[in-house]
Amino acid sequence: PAMSIFASRHLLRQARTNNQFASTRALTTAFIGLGNMGLPMCNKLLNSSSRDSGTEPIEILAFDTDHTLQNTLRIPIHGSLSDLSQYPSSKKVDIVFTMLPNDDAVRKVYRSFIKYYTGDLYNTLFIDCSTVSPMTSKELQSYVRDHGCDMVDAPVSGGVKGAESKTLTFMCGGNDVAFSRAKPLLLHMGKNVVHCGDIGMGAVAKLCNNLALGIQMIGICEATNLGSAMGINPNVLADVMNSSTSKCWSSEVCNPHPDVAAALNNGPAANNYEGGFGTSLMLKDIGLAVNAGHKSGLSLPLGSAAREIYSMAEQRGLGKKDFGAVLQFLRGKDVD
Repeated sequence: PAMSIFASRHLLRQARTNNQFASTRALTTAFIGLGNMGLPMCNKLLNSSSRDSGTEPIEILAFDTDHTLQNTLRIPIHGSLSDLSQYPSSKKVDIVFTMLPNDDAVRKVYRSFIKYYTGDLYNTLFIDCSTVSPMTSKELQSYVRDHGCDMVDAPVSGGVKGAESKTLTFMCGGNDVAFSRAKPLLLHMGKNVVHCGDIGMGAVAKLCNNLALGIQMIGICEATNLGSAMGINPNVLADVMNSSTSKCWSSEVCNPHPDVAAALNNGPAANNYEGGFGTSLMLKDIGLAVNAGHKSGLSLPLGSAAREIYSMAEQRGLGKKDFGAVLQFLRGKDVD
């Protein structure tokens, strides 16, 4: 039967006082994009399932084009949205999560979902956790509303570690009703869910955050390289910085020096810069922020300089490495 290729029903705990989806049937949720962030997020959604009293049934449909992920979840992973054509039209998909690398990917998925899904789209809520342009979020909300749906843009902060430990912050844009529907589900994957305003304001908050973060990381890399060149032990320097005014996420949580990261037992730098936030993704985010600044009539000189540095690091083959690998780029060294 058609249903045999889809995930079996799972139970998702929701406090009755916050239950926005009370129903006699399963809440069906599609999760599209199981990359470094999407996979642990989807896992948290699954792990929140319970058969305890007071829960509501949920059916999760997982999608990703990477076939090597097939055994990473306890439910089937579908490689194409065309599989939706086999899903019974009588079964409604209530929620669509997306966690994708760029604007074009999100556009393509939204249009493909609506193309292949044969059921009733009315009142389906799209929740995009990707980092995209605020204009793209507004464009996509208009598109899904033409089909009777609504949308929340909900980009995240916290990185892979935050996704794995369920401590992510979600920055949400959307109307009050859409946000109230999204919030209980987002809290199964994160710790903080902030309503930033109307559609696109979540993306604005995320671009501002990552603009500051990207610049911050370069500053920590330059200071760390200067300290090493002048002979101070990098662990001693990190201890000083993390108890002084330069303390920040890039110095304390995701320090880019391999020895410091190893001593802290934390961070991609301890693992050859694998498993973190890719340099190419940081380049994309800073590029979006700088472009937004230009459209707003603002000069962002540090953002522009950071974009150039990350672009050169990407050209040196560091695109898939954590963006802290810029420390090695600034030293003139390669990372295998």
